[in-house]
Amino acid sequence: MIDRAHGGDIQEYRGEISSYSRKLIDFSANINPLGFSPKARAAIIRNIDGIIRYPQADSANLKKALGAFCNTDYHNIAVGNGSIELIYLIPKAFKIKKVLIITPTFSEYEFAAKLNGSKIVFLKTEEGDDFKLGLHKLKKLIPKVDLVFIGNPNNPIGAYILLEEMLSVIELCQQCGTFLAVDEVFMDFVETSDRDILASLVPRNKILIVLRSLTKFFALPGLRIGYAISHRDLVKRISELQYPWNINSLAQAVGEEVLEDRGYMNKSREYVVKEKEYLFGRLKNIKGLKTYPPSSNFILCKLEDCAIKSAQVLNEMLLEKGLVVRNCSNFRGLNERFFRVAVRKRAENLKLIMALKEVL
Repeated sequence: MIDRAHGGDIQEYRGEISSYSRKLIDFSANINPLGFSPKARAAIIRNIDGIIRYPQADSANLKKALGAFCNTDYHNIAVGNGSIELIYLIPKAFKIKKVLIITPTFSEYEFAAKLNGSKIVFLKTEEGDDFKLGLHKLKKLIPKVDLVFIGNPNNPIGAYILLEEMLSVIELCQQCGTFLAVDEVFMDFVETSDRDILASLVPRNKILIVLRSLTKFFALPGLRIGYAISHRDLVKRISELQYPWNINSLAQAVGEEVLEDRGYMNKSREYVVKEKEYLFGRLKNIKGLKTYPPSSNFILCKLEDCAIKSAQVLNEMLLEKGLVVRNCSNFRGLNERFFRVAVRKRAENLKLIMALKEVL
């Protein structure tokens, strides 16, 4: 049984770092290094007095803003208290008996399936193939399950499934009547013109659910804003399980405004793409470290041929330097030698590079 630790949960380190004068730099959470949009701050300040009133029960205005952002009708949008709420509702909404999960991947798919009482079929991708998705294996398993969870880009691997491959998976799921939930919470970081293709397919597709979030790219994890894009019949089934007022008033107000900040989005994407390539290029040249090609704002690493035998020991050494990375030993399919680092600003990335060179 794997534990449920996640990146960004640095409360446990507070006591340990109290003796250090330096500020802890958190490489464990995959959040936009530029922080949230100035429009988000302005929206919070402008709407702060509104917390004495109930928010819209069904978040209708936020759904309309998300629909415009995704170029789809707002009836094709379900909003959640983070995408995690929707991940947990999907198996229940569609009475899923058997789920296919491709590992290594985000652990909450597994916990959501187990909470629903669904049986789980695991398809393990191979380290020697950089954990890429194998379509030939999928073809054998999809007819045997009711739901497939796929992360694209996949966390913590960073692998990106090309549109042609994804369309093949969708076609196969349609043929088998198998629901497909594609978790695209990191898609906004990807430099591709295919970013919104899947979202455009949902109005006429009754098996496809695309999950997105304002947590990572828009740097709003504390406001908890996630959404699903799907056929309106599927959205209705998900929404019937939700309680009213699940999105607070500040989250609704901020969500509506940041979706219009194209300047912030373009700047963020350009910055992360450039800094990701820089960080990856420097990390892959560090002796004792193996890195996996990233497509988003994080990089999977493995300790190889070095004195440090686990990510936990590495983290303890980095903590003394005011840094923390994501120990990936609790991801199914990975072991104690794997860890993940988020792309941050250049000065912070340099500190990580120097620290890793030092300890390795």
